[in-house]
Order: sequence, then structure tokens, then C-alpha cells
Amino acid sequence: MLTAESEGGQLKCHPYWAAQEYGAYKLKALSVKRVSLDLQKRRQSTNRQDSGRRRANTGFEQPPETSSVNEPYVIVRKFTLSHSAEPFVPMREITQLHYSSWPDFGAPAQPNHLLGLVEMSNSMQRASLSPTTGSNTRMDEPEDSSLVRPLLVHCSAGCGRTGTFCTVDSVIDMLKRQRKEHKSGVTPMEITTSSDSDYMAKGKKPKKEGDGDGWIFDEEIDLVQKTVEDFRKQRISMVQTLRQYVLCYETVLEWICQERTGGRSGRIGNEPRVSGNRSS
Repeated sequence: MLTAESEGGQLKCHPYWAAQEYGAYKLKALSVKRVSLDLQKRRQSTNRQDSGRRRANTGFEQPPETSSVNEPYVIVRKFTLSHSAEPFVPMREITQLHYSSWPDFGAPAQPNHLLGLVEMSNSMQRASLSPTTGSNTRMDEPEDSSLVRPLLVHCSAGCGRTGTFCTVDSVIDMLKRQRKEHKSGVTPMEITTSSDSDYMAKGKKPKKEGDGDGWIFDEEIDLVQKTVEDFRKQRISMVQTLRQYVLCYETVLEWICQERTGGRSGRIGNEPRVSGNRSS
């Protein structure tokens, strides 16, 4: 959730996480806490978790570091959702990350705050995997969409801040895929898609000019611009303002800089590029 409940005297989002019954649905609150968005703290915590998983071979996540008063933070809520018509179906446990310091028409989020939010959401997604599967995943690896639980992103209108978060998350994942290909030394040859917008799809036809999926590995393509263009075909006004568009580049560049300067282990010398010959 990328909006405060109210901004400028206007209601932006109802508290749908409040414990109550919504028709046949029953929601029960489990916990709420404030967690630091400080990347250094989170990465140190993640490294400890990774080493613990290697020793114990489990997928349990250690509690995230709490935030002090002056640090950027996100509110983490956990609640369960059940349906009265399905009493024997296990309750769905939901984790909500609520970042309220990104006003709709005010100053944009800082790149390191947005990057911290993206990494925290990815970390919690991976923590929801089974112990066996979760122990084999690393934060520097691209996402396996067939394994992770779904992630729903929203703000007030669901296009400006939502589009910015989704663009940054998607581009970083694509850069991780590029890096994985660089490390393997193998250029993907069998890539295709049913449409020109599904960059995740893989098929069995050889890649040829015009196939939409090949642009992930084309270093001459501006990944941010292409991703925003792709999202706008699906929902109008995704990444709504120029400042949000610039924030996408700043946050992705922040991720690349931190990867190169020791923010995470497992880096390689030949990092992928955000864009090639084109500029925005």
C-alpha cells in the first residue's frame, strides 16, 4: 500500500485491514509493527538469514529490524482471511506493507526508500515459500513467478505510485536476469511470447526480430522506457508524472550503484545496463 489513508483532507483508502466481517469474508488481525527501510540494516539481516538457512536448511525468516523514530519505515501488518461458506479451507494469511510517506501530489519518494520497499516486498514473498523451496532462493537471483505467492500493489488511483513501484521492481528483476545470462555465458535462443508485452513468457520458437520477449536481453533497449510503455498498454497513466518517471531511473541506478559498491555479495564485474544508445 503506497498511500496514506488520507492526504490533503481527502480520503485515499479505506482501512480494509480492520478486523471485521465483510459479508461472507472474515478478517482477523494478527500483528502490526513498524520496520526500518534502511537498506544496510535489511541486507545485514538478510545475510544473517541466508547463513542461517544454509546451516539449518529451513525457509523461516528472522523478524525484520524495527525502525527508530527518525528512520524511514514501513508498517507491516499481518492478518488472516477466511470465508464462511468454506469452513474447512485453511485461512489465507496476508502480509501488508504500508508505506505512507509518499504523498500523491507532493515530493516523490527517495530512491533508497523505494528500493528498500521493493527489496522488503521481494524478501517477504520469498519467505512465504515452503522451507525446502525457500532455502534455495537468493535475493540476488531473479524471481521465479511459478513459485512465489501473488503480490498486489495499490495506491489511491492505482497508476502513479503503483506504476512507479511496479516499474522499478520489474526492471530490477530483468537486470538480474541479464546478469544471470552474463554469468552463464549463454545467450537465450529460444524465446517467444504470445503478445509483445509479456516479457516473462518463454516458448519453444527461435527468437527472431519482432518477438516481444527478446528485448529483455537487448542491451540497446531502455528497460525503464520499455516497461512503462508496456504497463500503459495494460492500465492508463501508469507512472503518471515526470517526477515519478525520473524516480524510476534514479532508483534503478541506486540499485546498480549499491550492487557495484558492495551492497550485496555475488556481484560480477560486467553489470547490465539500464539503457543503451537511447536517453529519455
